[in-house]
Formats: sequence, structure tokens, C-alpha cells
Amino acid sequence: MPKEKVHVPVVEPKTSSCVEYVELGRIVTPQPVFKKDTVFVRVLQICRGNPAETFETEKTWTYDVPWPVEEVKVEEVVVEKQEVKEKKSVLEKVKRVIL
Repeated sequence: MPKEKVHVPVVEPKTSSCVEYVELGRIVTPQPVFKKDTVFVRVLQICRGNPAETFETEKTWTYDVPWPVEEVKVEEVVVEKQEVKEKKSVLEKVKRVIL
């Protein structure tokens, strides 16, 4: 039996005093075969740590978001036992009719 995969949620970086993130685009692609959504994010990262050397970098983030797990309800099937009548042979039936 395969091990259960534990999903760790993705935390996207946030803008701080040194780095600023500007979202350029986001595409969410559902994948029903794998029961997940794939997210593509285009981001412009602006580094402002050194005011003399401010620069921009365009980045692409890709991550998966799994769909919620559906709980499967299992119901117990109760089978009633039925009594089986013994089959009488032809000879026993004839004896019964005669007597």
C-alpha cells in the first residue's frame, strides 16, 4: 500500500521594505485526472535594498493545489441467513405417498 502524500500549502512571498512583488499574470489550469489545479504565476520582483542599485527581475512560479479529498462512506451489508430445506429424493416422496 503506497504512503499517503502530505500536501504542504504554498505560501507566496510578500512585499517587504527591500523587495517588492508585482503580479503580472496568473493562470489556473485544472487537471481532473490527477485531481489537482496547477497554478502558473508571472511576477515582477523589484529589489530596493540598495537605492543606488535598484533592479527588476521577472520570475515564474508554478505550483499545484490538490483538490479536497472526498470521504467515501462505507456501509455494511447485512446478509440474512436463510434456512435451506433438504431436498427429498424421489424414493422418499414415493414412500410418503404410499404410506
